[in-house]
Amino acid sequence: MKNIFPRIRNSKLKILFELILFSLTFHAHSQEFNAGLNLGYLPCQGSNYYFVSGNFEFRPKHAYFSFNTDPFVLFDKTYATFTEPIYLKLIIGNKLRICPSAGGFVRTSGNYGWLLGLHVEYLIKHKFILFSKNELYADHWKDTWPDHFGGSTVYINQGRSLLFSVGVKMMLKK
Repeated sequence: MKNIFPRIRNSKLKILFELILFSLTFHAHSQEFNAGLNLGYLPCQGSNYYFVSGNFEFRPKHAYFSFNTDPFVLFDKTYATFTEPIYLKLIIGNKLRICPSAGGFVRTSGNYGWLLGLHVEYLIKHKFILFSKNELYADHWKDTWPDHFGGSTVYINQGRSLLFSVGVKMMLKK
């Protein structure tokens, strides 16, 4: 098998990642795939951001977790920022689901960080899912400040924000 993780030095860790990847692709025919759209709001000091997001969920059949990504664009009066989060969601319930989530994200502004969330989902006729997402994003970014005698100093700053959104998704594969 070709080494698809060349930067991982531990051979046992490489084998584990390759087995997980192989297992996911081998059993993909028996998985569930949901896709949808949501609209959201990010209250900030001084200005408010709105966003439009896609929603993609990959869930092994009968599993209590799913892998998710919700790429979105934050709109401000002067600019837009693209964000790509990837997270794992725990699914509790059948028709009404309470779903805590955790993961990470990157932004086109250079920010990166982790996220924690709580999703509430309601299944309609085994095909459509209405949902609400409440997520805490912890951003990290680098600021460079010039020194008095030349050169510069780099600081890693952080900030937190809460995102609220509602949306609908559809089971495309079950």
